[in-house]
Amino acid sequence: MQLEMSSKVSSASFANTDKLLRIDKKNSLKDIDPRMKIIITLAFSTMLFCTAKELTILISLLVVFVIFLFSGLVKKSIKFILAYIIIVVFNYVINLISIESLTILLSAITYTMLKFIPLVMLSYWLFSTVKVNELIVALEQIKIPKSIILSLAVLFRFLPTVTEELGYIRDTMKMRNIDLSFKRAILHPIKTTEYIMIPLLLRSVKISDELATAALTRGIDGENKRTSLRKVYISFPEILFVVLFILFTAFLYQFDRQIVDFLFFL
Repeated sequence: MQLEMSSKVSSASFANTDKLLRIDKKNSLKDIDPRMKIIITLAFSTMLFCTAKELTILISLLVVFVIFLFSGLVKKSIKFILAYIIIVVFNYVINLISIESLTILLSAITYTMLKFIPLVMLSYWLFSTVKVNELIVALEQIKIPKSIILSLAVLFRFLPTVTEELGYIRDTMKMRNIDLSFKRAILHPIKTTEYIMIPLLLRSVKISDELATAALTRGIDGENKRTSLRKVYISFPEILFVVLFILFTAFLYQFDRQIVDFLFFL
């Protein structure tokens, strides 16, 4: 009787542990293999760099929004979409300006910002959903050299840390009665850049050293095979999704080329 009770307790504890750690469960795009996320990001970024039309950028934004939607990052995506809408409205306003040279300059800047919003969104999705330990295990499975794995591990920890540092810099400047608002950035761009970039560069050097030291202390350069609480593997639905995504990316690139050729013909 005691053996049965203990076996039931142990099985229940293992079940709760599996549920807590979500082992072998991939419920959304947030949980897919890190290698698949890198392939998606590289393919989509390459397509965006090779396209030119604003319609293609808008479709790309909607595609990335769907990725955010199925990754549970809807609140974050709304901020990017609002930024996109503000830039579009601003671009429409500057087109009403009669000064041709100023209109061309501002239009080029807004176009570049519009093109980079889907890239920034996809990069945010990649760096916020990929866990460093799973990334290391995934790259070791495909025999990536240790030096590259170490560099990527530091990079994936470095960017989120830098984002936190920007918040600390802003709080510090507030304590010194230095406003870093959007209005000040427009009116005094050089001064605002100085207040942000100099502390950030100084902190970035120290952060990169600390992250590299922490990774080495945890044995990232060890010769033994790493273990992971969660199994890292590529499932068939993930392969199917990535293949379809790459095909859609190729279609979107071809769609953009045909629009450009048609306009050129006209």
